[in-house]
Amino acid sequence: MSRFEYFRPTSLAALLALMTSSFSVNAGPAVFSQGKLTIPEGAVITEKAKAYFTDIILVQSDQGDLIITGANAKPLVSVDNIEVLIMESFPLQVSLSVSGFLSVPCVELLGPAVSYTEGLFQVVLAESTMGPAETCIAVIEPFETRVPLEVAGLPAGTYTVDVNGQQAEFTFDMDNEPFQ
Repeated sequence: MSRFEYFRPTSLAALLALMTSSFSVNAGPAVFSQGKLTIPEGAVITEKAKAYFTDIILVQSDQGDLIITGANAKPLVSVDNIEVLIMESFPLQVSLSVSGFLSVPCVELLGPAVSYTEGLFQVVLAESTMGPAETCIAVIEPFETRVPLEVAGLPAGTYTVDVNGQQAEFTFDMDNEPFQ
């Protein structure tokens, strides 16, 4: 069973529950036309696994469900360090400074996919792949990127961030609500 089949939702509701779309500069919006939904980039984030896909194709069945018929899995990057940056504004703003390595210098970091559930921010970072005829020197390439987190309205408490398996925490001493 491929990694893609493991995540195979059978309905639009299941798909929306599992998929967090994430758009990079070059990706456009998802488009539904003639019974086919095309999603440029998306990630599946579950308790058991994380995966990143591009060119996701869903076709509408006779019952109206959307069935995944194709997608290109992208490799996740190696993450070495996560630094949580809390901006001194109110409401507070949080971003992550993430560093790690791309597999080769000829690929690019794709846009982050971020999911939040019950005190846990899960971030999936993946890299593009080279075409079958492309070659590249086989050395790892360091990267650093910033990932903003949507934290407005969160109550006081400690939050965990997981980026491709590496974790960090941050704490709000008070509710992150604007004064009224």
